[in-house]
Amino acid sequence: MIKLRRMANDARRMARSHVLRWLLGAATVGTVLAAPVTSQAYPYYRYDAGPSTLTLDRMDSSQRAGLQVGLDKWRDYYGDSALAMRFELYGQYVLPSHNFGLYGGLALAHLFPNDPAPSGTGISNLDVGAFFMPDHTSDLIFRIGMVLPTASDSVGGYGANSAVAFERLTDLLLQFPHVTALRLSVSTVQQSGLAFFRGDLGFDLTLDRGDLPYAHTNTFLRLNLAAGVRLPVLDLAVELVNFGALDGDGTVEDRFLHTVTVGFSTRGIDQFRLGLVFPLDDYVRDELWILSLGYQHAMY
Repeated sequence: MIKLRRMANDARRMARSHVLRWLLGAATVGTVLAAPVTSQAYPYYRYDAGPSTLTLDRMDSSQRAGLQVGLDKWRDYYGDSALAMRFELYGQYVLPSHNFGLYGGLALAHLFPNDPAPSGTGISNLDVGAFFMPDHTSDLIFRIGMVLPTASDSVGGYGANSAVAFERLTDLLLQFPHVTALRLSVSTVQQSGLAFFRGDLGFDLTLDRGDLPYAHTNTFLRLNLAAGVRLPVLDLAVELVNFGALDGDGTVEDRFLHTVTVGFSTRGIDQFRLGLVFPLDDYVRDELWILSLGYQHAMY
């Protein structure tokens, strides 16, 4: 009887041991199998290019190439309603050291027929340059660039470029024909937890005024701010752009323009973007609404 009891106890201990070993093995296999699934579901954890904006400067420590498309609906454009579209190709390349990069961008605008303004298609000035990041990160970005005179000077081309100028107000000088300008700026991108912030302070110095309508000034200020949150699959942001002449005719209030944008961008390598741009100045606030769409391929 005693031997039978001992044999039963030994059998129970062996059964418990086998069960524990089986559970441990199953947990180990499950962990190994689950790891690549998580990596595939959230690839931006490995290739996150950092937050970007629709209307501020684009330069940062990532490589990007994209297309931004704007739909601009005017309630009153030279006496009648009008519809215009803007298509911009842009890109930037960052050296492997992550302290130096090159950028460029060019836009095409089309104004659909309306009366009395004719339809037209225009090309913007070319925006090219370089940027330097002394800390090898987006914490501090110095930019030097040029506006080169490629903008259309026909009546229809100039009208189309003017109709879409508010979508990226920070690049306002790109619409004016025969203008050459030096672009200098400093930017920062900061992240803390889910929150992020970007700020740009820049100066556009005209070297050749061309057909620039601003009288008695050659220096323009750009002061831009953006803040947002980084969700698991989306970046949400609010953006403020301010552009104006530092001197010249009129008061400071008369010489400056402002827009606010609310938008989002998906995260990862292939990013889809959407935003609404709202002009803030009295004479255009209720006359224009802008929908901005985009796609960009971005990698860190």
